[in-house]
Amino acid sequence: MKVLVTGGAGYIGSVMISMLLDRGYKVKCLDRFFFGMESLRDVMSDTNLEIIKDDVRWFNPSILRDVDAVIDLASLSNDPSGELDPSKTFDINYLGRVRVAKLAKEYGVERYVLASTCSVYGFQEGIMNEESSTNPLTTYAKSNVLAEKDILPLADNNFTVTALRQATVYGLSP
Repeated sequence: MKVLVTGGAGYIGSVMISMLLDRGYKVKCLDRFFFGMESLRDVMSDTNLEIIKDDVRWFNPSILRDVDAVIDLASLSNDPSGELDPSKTFDINYLGRVRVAKLAKEYGVERYVLASTCSVYGFQEGIMNEESSTNPLTTYAKSNVLAEKDILPLADNNFTVTALRQATVYGLSP
């Protein structure tokens, strides 16, 4: 199985790629490498890893031809970063991810995973779940809500879509 990981050199992506390679997957890493490639140093020589320096907003979609699954981690990944340039946040976190999902479906990819965020719930009393209403308070959260709304309906019998509303991730990462 071949997996495309967008944002593959990021905080979660670098760990995800290592785990996928350890399990025998062939992996394509699509990333802008704003912070360099150091996070992938331990797997760079793996023959099952293909590095693609590009952006989700304009990569050549032909890289999806032989891909079975996409794990879409590319984003400006938190509230403070999202507020530095709200238009860029919407462009990457919303429009870029919708582009990846639509192209993945068009190219016959079977599975697409969107890394969303629990920030879509905003401030609410109680414990939230998938049926809870959203209340996005920041550009980061709003762009994730929009991405979910446009991507989840793409699911059909040939294209499985999953949105993960992750909590704050912390700890060591390459």
